[in-house]
Amino acid sequence: MISATLANFGIVFVGSVFLLTAIAKISEPWKFAQHIAQLRLFTSGLIEPITITFIAVEATIGTALIFGATPAIMIPFSIIILMGLSWLTYWSTSTGKTEDCGCYNGWLKITPNQSLLLNLLYIIFLGVGLIGNYNTGTILWRWMIVIATFLVSYTAASASLAYLDIHGYPFLDLAPIQANRPWQNQWLGEAVDLDLSLGSKLIVFMSPRCPQCKDWLQVLKIVHDCPELPDVLGVVAFTNYDEMRWFVDSYQLNFSVVALDSVAYDRLKIDTVPTAVIVEDGIIREKWVAGMPASFVQRIKQALSVA
Repeated sequence: MISATLANFGIVFVGSVFLLTAIAKISEPWKFAQHIAQLRLFTSGLIEPITITFIAVEATIGTALIFGATPAIMIPFSIIILMGLSWLTYWSTSTGKTEDCGCYNGWLKITPNQSLLLNLLYIIFLGVGLIGNYNTGTILWRWMIVIATFLVSYTAASASLAYLDIHGYPFLDLAPIQANRPWQNQWLGEAVDLDLSLGSKLIVFMSPRCPQCKDWLQVLKIVHDCPELPDVLGVVAFTNYDEMRWFVDSYQLNFSVVALDSVAYDRLKIDTVPTAVIVEDGIIREKWVAGMPASFVQRIKQALSVA
């Protein structure tokens, strides 16, 4: 006979994981939106609403498990969700669409196999909880908290993405590369010799696996060719030289591309691509994350109309 204490511990533990991973996504929802985009299962117009809804549902499940809201329904539902996410992780990583599960939004660096093992552990905890939990009723206030969690998390994720769309940079950004700071040449490694103390340069951090980065390439080639606009420098996380050569040749890039390993990306906290900065006379004037602001798009149109 499984004790109620042991059963409840497993349920609360898994609920806490759901809630904490939702909080991680709320703080930086664009990273999870990019992960969803990499799956290539949805059109671009659906990425943002799916991201927000998933985050809100994840937070709601966590709260429901923690507070014991209708466990006879929520526990089996949570197990089904974990099984579905496990299959999605296996499929997306084995086909090369993503490198990890995206579950922890970069807060926890684990391999796909480690993610699958953790999901199995969570399912076992919930299974034990389902067998040993004797709470069949639900007090009204518990569901009020659950509903409030959905509304608050949905609103917070929406507001965070809206802030990024409006300003071009996230509300919470701990990366060393920030607007109005001097550009540091060592950020790109000792092998890259650039003098950015004079002139204007658009530096774009990309990934060969990023669909949005590929959408940017044609625009970046136009920008680089236009004398009224900054020169473009691509910074791409490659695993080897052949991959870099293939990327440059396949898209016939007319601007310089330098390789930066994943360790350097982590050090610079480039968690979302494309990330771009405009450096003017050695100072970072603008920083964009995940999107090109309307002001720069308008600048491109004006430059092309003059040309």
